[in-house]
Amino acid sequence: MKTNGNDPYAKVAADTSDDFWTEVENVLALTKPLFLMVKYSDGEGPKMGEVYERMDSMLAEISEVMNKPTYPHKEDFDEVDKIIQARWGKMNIPLHCWAFALCAKFYDIEYLKTPAPGGIPRKAPNQDRAFRKIADGDVERKKLQEEFTAFHMKKGMFGFKEIQTDAVTMSPIDWWSNYGAETPNLSEVALKVLSQPISSSSAERNWSTYSYIHNVKRNQLNCKTADKLVDIHSNIRLQARFSQSYHTGPTSKWDADPEDTCLEESRIKLEQLRWKDLEDAGKQANKIS
Repeated sequence: MKTNGNDPYAKVAADTSDDFWTEVENVLALTKPLFLMVKYSDGEGPKMGEVYERMDSMLAEISEVMNKPTYPHKEDFDEVDKIIQARWGKMNIPLHCWAFALCAKFYDIEYLKTPAPGGIPRKAPNQDRAFRKIADGDVERKKLQEEFTAFHMKKGMFGFKEIQTDAVTMSPIDWWSNYGAETPNLSEVALKVLSQPISSSSAERNWSTYSYIHNVKRNQLNCKTADKLVDIHSNIRLQARFSQSYHTGPTSKWDADPEDTCLEESRIKLEQLRWKDLEDAGKQANKIS
C-alpha cells in the first residue's frame, strides 16, 4: 500500500521500527536509576540515613550503563554526570552525611565486601564528617567525636556479634534506641537525625484530605472548621496505624499502599472494600431470611 509523506499511519509505522524501540530501551536504562531514586525519596518514613548511599549508588549505576561499549550515547556521560552532580550539590547538606555515617549497617563487614554498582569497592562512612556543624561548641564536638570513634571502631558493646548482626536486620532508629546507652550524646543526635523525613509528601497529603472535606458539595465550610476536620481526620488515621486491624486483615494499611504513596488510589481501594463488605453482609442476610 502506498502512503504519502503526510500519512500519520506511515509515521507511526516508522516510529515503531527496531531503531525506535532500541532507543527507548537505551533511554529507560538511563532513567531507571533516576526514577527509583526519586520514588524512594518521595516515600514516607525515616529514610534520611539511606539518601547519601542511594545517591552514590544511583550515580554508579548510570555510569555503568553509559560507559558500556555498546551504549550509543556514552560520549554524553560527562555532561549527564555534571548535571546530576550539580543538582546533588544543591540538595546535599551535612545532615545527609551525618545520617549516612550514623547508620550502623553501612559498617557491616559483609556489606563492605560487596562491591557497589559498577564494581566500585565500598568504604565505611567514617571519613570527613562535619561534626563542627552539628555540635554547639568544642566541648560537645569532642564528646561526639569520642563517642563516634567508639561507634565506628566497634568498641565496648558495639563489638558484640549479636549487636553487629542487629545493625543489619533492625532499622537504624530501633538499633540506636536499644544499643545507644554507652554513647548517650551520639545516640541522642542519631535519633534526631535519622528520624528526619526526606520528603514533604506527608504534609502534602493534608491538601488531599482537605480536597475531600472542602469540595463542591461542601463548599460553605469556613477555613477554621475545615482545618479542624482535616486535623481530626489526620489524627484518626495516625491512631489507626497502632491498631491490630491496620497491620492484618482486608483493610491493612488502607491509607498508604507500600508500593504507591498515592493516597487517592488507596482511598479508592478502601471504598471498594467497604462496598464488598456490604455486599457480603447482604448475601448473608438473604441466606438467614
